[in-house]
Amino acid sequence: MATVFYFALNINKELVMELKELTEKTLTLFNSKNTAGLIKNLPSYWNDNDVKAEFKKLVGDLSVDWLQKIFQYYEADRKDKKQDYTPTSLAKLMATLALRNGENYITDMCAGSGALTIQCWNLNHDIKAECLEFDEKVIPILLFNLAVRNIKATVYQMDVLQQEVTNSWQVVVGDEFGRVIENGDND
Repeated sequence: MATVFYFALNINKELVMELKELTEKTLTLFNSKNTAGLIKNLPSYWNDNDVKAEFKKLVGDLSVDWLQKIFQYYEADRKDKKQDYTPTSLAKLMATLALRNGENYITDMCAGSGALTIQCWNLNHDIKAECLEFDEKVIPILLFNLAVRNIKATVYQMDVLQQEVTNSWQVVVGDEFGRVIENGDND
């Protein structure tokens, strides 16, 4: 029993070290001192293809929601809002069910950083998404995740229960990366 516990402890330690290294490199890339600063700075990088290319090079595998790992560990409000983001295994199952009839459109309610949308994209790179999210703190991550994966999407900051939209964005597909356009922004 002690061996199993020691092994589990070592795995968790390795995961924490990997997350710490990923976080440090991500903070450097986005010129941020901490994860709160990262969230604040992300909008200025939504349309910076050089930074998106560097991020892609840093993580290597865009099938994984790397920013979700950082956000959930450092910034999720688990105490008051009980925020826990969708586990990858559940997102994969839901994506498979959502796209089982050859669909290429997903509505991701309570999208968070985009776990379900990313798993749908893993199954079909031509996916179109409508992402609904209330928490303004995670929306910069969601929009970057969509843009770096070149996912055509409309994102609404909204309370899905009250059907009240606060803000919205479009992610327009580009050659390699998407471009984020804020509602009313005609650039």
